[in-house]
Amino acid sequence: MIDFKRRRALREHSVTIHPRDSKAFRRWKRGVVILLLILVPVSAWQGWEAAMRAQQPHELERQALIERQGQLVKEVEDWRQRYHQLEVDLLVARDAAVEGRETVHELEAQLFKVQQSLAQYQGVLAPSAMDPGIRIQAFELHATEVANVFRYKVMVSRVGNESDTVQADLQLTVMGEQAGEASSLTLDQLTGDASTLAVDFRYFQVVPASSEQARLTLPEGFVPRQVKVVASQEGKPVVEQVFDWTVTGAIP
Repeated sequence: MIDFKRRRALREHSVTIHPRDSKAFRRWKRGVVILLLILVPVSAWQGWEAAMRAQQPHELERQALIERQGQLVKEVEDWRQRYHQLEVDLLVARDAAVEGRETVHELEAQLFKVQQSLAQYQGVLAPSAMDPGIRIQAFELHATEVANVFRYKVMVSRVGNESDTVQADLQLTVMGEQAGEASSLTLDQLTGDASTLAVDFRYFQVVPASSEQARLTLPEGFVPRQVKVVASQEGKPVVEQVFDWTVTGAIP
């Protein structure tokens, strides 16, 4: 009976076994804790550095974009100032052109009046000088860099009512010698273009208007002597004048 009670009492008690830590185990555990305490900030630092290295190209690109934006803003401002200056220059040029046209018109009117007065004085010696119509005022020749190529211009004016305009065609003929014999060349033979020059003016006009059309090319061996200019209206000659072949200057 006593043995039975003893066994029962032993069964009712629980026994917990605690292992006893050795010094080596405690040192190892302390080392692990210290190592963890060191690794956590080191890992955090390395992660931060990796993030910064990964972000560095983006930062450089961002800085480059900021600098490019600044350059573009400056370029836009420069172009805006240039545009504004061009607007001002255009307004000034327009005003100058208007004033120039008015000045030219005034000079043309003055020249016309002088022409009329001159015709009146000439009428004392030649009554036909007062007849309304075209006057061939001048013919000029200029040398070029090519020996047988010349530039020319013809100036025509008129006598008559100031409100009228004049339309006519000018024929130009160069007279000279070719191989020792008398020869003449028409405008289309000298220029390879039209055979006449059209004029349409109120006071006066200088033709040709284009520098390319104002080129006369003489054939090899041709010696020019004179130039005859004839003005025709409706196919009928109305005035004719002959000029000596005189080169007055050089134009490149």
